[in-house]
Amino acid sequence: MSKPNSAVLRDQVYDELGALIRGGQFAPGEKITIRNLAKDFSMSPTPVREALYRLISEGVLQGEANRSAFIPLLTPEQIAELKDIRLHIECFAAERAALRGTSEIATRLRKTSAKLKKARAAGDRRADLALVYTFQFELYAACDMPNLIRIINSLWLKTGPYLNLLFPHYIYAVSTDRGDWRERIAMGVEKKDAAAVAAEVKQDIDQSLSYIANIISAASMLKLAGEK
Repeated sequence: MSKPNSAVLRDQVYDELGALIRGGQFAPGEKITIRNLAKDFSMSPTPVREALYRLISEGVLQGEANRSAFIPLLTPEQIAELKDIRLHIECFAAERAALRGTSEIATRLRKTSAKLKKARAAGDRRADLALVYTFQFELYAACDMPNLIRIINSLWLKTGPYLNLLFPHYIYAVSTDRGDWRERIAMGVEKKDAAAVAAEVKQDIDQSLSYIANIISAASMLKLAGEK
Protein backbone atom coordinates (compact mmCIF):
# COMPACT_ATOMS: atom_id res chain seq x y z
CA MET A 1 0.00 0.00 0.00
CA SER A 2 1.43 3.38 -1.00
CA LYS A 3 1.75 6.24 1.44
CA PRO A 4 -0.93 8.92 1.50
CA ASN A 5 0.11 11.99 -0.45
CA SER A 6 0.45 14.07 2.73
CA ALA A 7 2.95 11.59 4.17
CA VAL A 8 4.98 11.67 0.95
CA LEU A 9 5.09 15.47 1.06
CA ARG A 10 5.99 15.47 4.76
CA ASP A 11 8.91 13.11 4.15
CA GLN A 12 10.01 15.20 1.18
CA VAL A 13 10.09 18.35 3.28
CA TYR A 14 11.85 16.53 6.12
CA ASP A 15 14.58 15.25 3.79
CA GLU A 16 15.06 18.54 1.95
CA LEU A 17 15.03 20.65 5.10
CA GLY A 18 17.49 18.25 6.73
CA ALA A 19 19.83 18.59 3.77
CA LEU A 20 19.65 22.38 4.03
CA ILE A 21 20.47 22.27 7.75
CA ARG A 22 23.37 19.85 7.27
CA GLY A 23 24.65 22.00 4.42
CA GLY A 24 24.85 25.12 6.56
CA GLN A 25 21.98 26.95 4.86
CA PHE A 26 20.69 28.09 8.26
CA ALA A 27 22.83 29.88 10.82
CA PRO A 28 22.91 29.18 14.59
CA GLY A 29 19.90 30.79 16.24
CA GLU A 30 18.15 31.43 12.92
CA LYS A 31 14.35 31.35 13.03
CA ILE A 32 12.45 28.99 10.72
CA THR A 33 8.74 29.62 10.18
CA ILE A 34 6.12 27.33 8.71
CA ARG A 35 4.83 30.12 6.49
CA ASN A 36 8.22 30.84 4.91
CA LEU A 37 9.05 27.18 4.45
CA ALA A 38 5.69 26.46 2.84
CA LYS A 39 6.37 29.33 0.43
CA ASP A 40 9.90 28.11 -0.30
CA PHE A 41 8.74 24.53 -0.92
CA SER A 42 5.62 25.66 -2.82
CA MET A 43 3.24 23.50 -0.79
CA SER A 44 0.59 23.77 1.91
CA PRO A 45 1.57 24.39 5.54
CA THR A 46 0.44 20.94 6.77
CA PRO A 47 3.34 18.75 5.54
CA VAL A 48 5.78 21.53 6.42
CA ARG A 49 4.42 21.72 9.96
CA GLU A 50 4.64 17.93 10.37
CA ALA A 51 8.25 17.86 9.12
CA LEU A 52 9.18 20.77 11.39
CA TYR A 53 7.63 19.07 14.43
CA ARG A 54 9.53 15.89 13.64
CA LEU A 55 12.82 17.80 13.63
CA ILE A 56 11.83 19.47 16.91
CA SER A 57 11.03 16.09 18.48
CA GLU A 58 14.46 14.82 17.38
CA GLY A 59 16.18 17.77 19.06
CA VAL A 60 17.46 19.20 15.78
CA LEU A 61 15.34 22.34 16.15
CA GLN A 62 13.86 24.12 19.15
CA GLY A 63 10.18 24.96 18.92
CA GLU A 64 8.43 28.23 19.69
CA ALA A 65 4.80 28.91 20.49
CA ASN A 66 4.17 31.02 17.37
CA ARG A 67 4.31 28.22 14.76
CA SER A 68 8.04 28.55 14.26
CA ALA A 69 11.32 26.98 15.34
CA PHE A 70 14.95 27.97 15.45
CA ILE A 71 18.41 26.46 15.14
CA PRO A 72 19.60 25.73 18.70
CA LEU A 73 22.51 27.66 20.17
CA LEU A 74 25.05 25.11 21.36
CA THR A 75 27.61 25.60 24.11
CA PRO A 76 31.35 25.05 23.59
CA GLU A 77 31.03 21.86 25.65
CA GLN A 78 28.28 20.54 23.36
CA ILE A 79 30.38 21.30 20.28
CA ALA A 80 33.36 19.53 21.88
CA GLU A 81 31.21 16.47 22.58
CA LEU A 82 29.95 16.38 19.00
CA LYS A 83 33.53 16.74 17.77
CA ASP A 84 34.66 13.70 19.76
CA ILE A 85 31.75 11.62 18.47
CA ARG A 86 32.27 12.70 14.87
CA LEU A 87 35.99 11.96 15.04
CA HIS A 88 35.34 8.32 15.91
CA ILE A 89 32.42 7.72 13.57
CA GLU A 90 33.51 9.66 10.50
CA CYS A 91 37.11 8.46 10.57
CA PHE A 92 35.74 4.91 10.61
CA ALA A 93 33.46 5.75 7.67
CA ALA A 94 36.38 7.35 5.81
CA GLU A 95 38.56 4.26 6.31
CA ARG A 96 35.85 1.92 5.07
CA ALA A 97 35.10 4.21 2.13
CA ALA A 98 38.78 4.33 1.13
CA LEU A 99 39.07 0.54 1.24
CA ARG A 100 36.16 0.36 -1.21
CA GLY A 101 37.55 3.24 -3.24
CA THR A 102 37.51 3.34 -7.04
CA SER A 103 38.71 5.77 -9.69
CA GLU A 104 35.06 6.62 -10.38
CA ILE A 105 34.50 7.70 -6.76
CA ALA A 106 37.73 9.71 -6.85
CA THR A 107 36.61 11.43 -10.06
CA ARG A 108 33.29 12.34 -8.47
CA LEU A 109 35.05 13.78 -5.45
CA ARG A 110 37.35 15.85 -7.68
CA LYS A 111 34.39 17.25 -9.61
CA THR A 112 32.68 18.32 -6.39
CA SER A 113 35.93 19.79 -5.08
CA ALA A 114 36.33 21.81 -8.29
CA LYS A 115 32.82 23.21 -7.90
CA LEU A 116 33.59 24.05 -4.27
CA LYS A 117 36.75 25.94 -5.25
CA LYS A 118 34.79 27.89 -7.85
CA ALA A 119 32.08 28.82 -5.34
CA ARG A 120 34.71 29.83 -2.77
CA ALA A 121 36.58 31.99 -5.27
CA ALA A 122 33.30 33.72 -6.15
CA GLY A 123 32.46 34.31 -2.48
CA ASP A 124 29.26 32.25 -2.79
CA ARG A 125 28.98 31.04 0.79
CA ARG A 126 25.69 29.17 0.36
CA ALA A 127 27.02 27.12 -2.54
CA ASP A 128 30.34 26.67 -0.74
CA LEU A 129 28.71 25.21 2.37
CA ALA A 130 26.36 22.98 0.39
CA LEU A 131 29.33 21.56 -1.51
CA VAL A 132 31.32 20.97 1.69
CA TYR A 133 28.45 18.75 2.81
CA THR A 134 28.16 17.10 -0.62
CA PHE A 135 31.87 16.25 -0.76
CA GLN A 136 31.93 14.61 2.66
CA PHE A 137 28.85 12.50 2.02
CA GLU A 138 30.04 11.43 -1.42
CA LEU A 139 33.08 10.10 0.40
CA TYR A 140 31.16 8.44 3.23
CA ALA A 141 28.59 6.91 0.89
CA ALA A 142 31.37 4.76 -0.55
CA CYS A 143 31.57 2.83 2.72
CA ASP A 144 28.22 1.25 1.76
CA MET A 145 26.94 1.18 5.34
CA PRO A 146 23.46 2.81 5.38
CA ASN A 147 23.05 2.70 9.15
CA LEU A 148 26.39 4.43 9.63
CA ILE A 149 25.41 7.13 7.12
CA ARG A 150 22.17 7.75 9.04
CA ILE A 151 24.18 8.29 12.24
CA ILE A 152 26.53 10.72 10.49
CA ASN A 153 23.57 12.56 9.01
CA SER A 154 22.11 13.04 12.49
CA LEU A 155 25.40 14.51 13.73
CA TRP A 156 25.60 16.92 10.81
CA LEU A 157 22.09 18.12 11.60
CA LYS A 158 23.58 19.40 14.87
CA THR A 159 26.80 20.89 13.51
CA GLY A 160 25.94 21.92 9.94
CA PRO A 161 24.65 25.40 10.87
CA TYR A 162 27.89 26.12 12.73
CA LEU A 163 29.93 25.82 9.54
CA ASN A 164 28.90 29.44 8.97
CA LEU A 165 31.26 30.46 11.78
CA LEU A 166 34.23 29.25 9.75
CA PHE A 167 33.94 32.19 7.36
CA PRO A 168 36.04 34.05 6.48
CA HIS A 169 39.09 33.67 8.74
CA TYR A 170 39.21 29.91 9.27
CA ILE A 171 38.53 29.17 5.59
CA TYR A 172 41.40 31.40 4.52
CA ALA A 173 43.77 29.97 7.14
CA VAL A 174 43.02 26.32 6.37
CA SER A 175 43.42 26.91 2.63
CA THR A 176 46.84 28.38 3.31
CA ASP A 177 48.00 25.85 5.90
CA ARG A 178 46.63 22.58 4.53
CA GLY A 179 46.62 23.19 0.80
CA ASP A 180 44.40 21.01 -1.38
CA TRP A 181 43.53 18.40 1.23
CA ARG A 182 40.42 17.31 -0.65
CA GLU A 183 42.65 16.29 -3.56
CA ARG A 184 44.67 14.24 -1.08
CA ILE A 185 41.44 12.49 -0.07
CA ALA A 186 40.63 11.77 -3.71
CA MET A 187 44.14 10.36 -4.20
CA GLY A 188 43.76 8.25 -1.07
CA VAL A 189 40.46 6.85 -2.35
CA GLU A 190 42.11 5.99 -5.68
CA LYS A 191 44.94 4.17 -3.91
CA LYS A 192 42.68 2.62 -1.26
CA ASP A 193 44.88 4.30 1.35
CA ALA A 194 42.53 4.18 4.34
CA ALA A 195 45.03 5.71 6.78
CA ALA A 196 45.69 8.74 4.58
CA VAL A 197 42.00 9.44 3.98
CA ALA A 198 41.09 9.03 7.66
CA ALA A 199 43.96 11.33 8.66
CA GLU A 200 42.63 14.14 6.43
CA VAL A 201 39.10 13.70 7.77
CA LYS A 202 40.37 13.64 11.36
CA GLN A 203 42.31 16.88 10.92
CA ASP A 204 39.35 18.58 9.25
CA ILE A 205 36.88 17.67 12.00
CA ASP A 206 39.31 18.37 14.85
CA GLN A 207 40.45 21.77 13.58
CA SER A 208 37.09 23.08 12.37
CA LEU A 209 35.02 22.11 15.40
CA SER A 210 37.74 23.23 17.83
CA TYR A 211 37.72 26.61 16.07
CA ILE A 212 33.93 26.79 16.32
CA ALA A 213 33.99 25.92 20.02
CA ASN A 214 36.57 28.67 20.61
CA ILE A 215 34.47 31.22 18.71
CA ILE A 216 31.39 30.37 20.80
CA SER A 217 33.42 30.50 24.01
CA ALA A 218 34.86 33.91 23.11
CA ALA A 219 31.41 35.24 22.25
CA SER A 220 30.05 34.04 25.60
CA MET A 221 32.88 35.75 27.47
CA LEU A 222 32.28 39.02 25.60
CA LYS A 223 28.58 38.82 26.38
CA LEU A 224 29.28 38.29 30.09
CA ALA A 225 31.74 41.17 30.10
CA GLY A 226 29.15 43.42 28.48
CA GLU A 227 26.55 42.54 31.11
CA LYS A 228 28.80 43.60 33.99
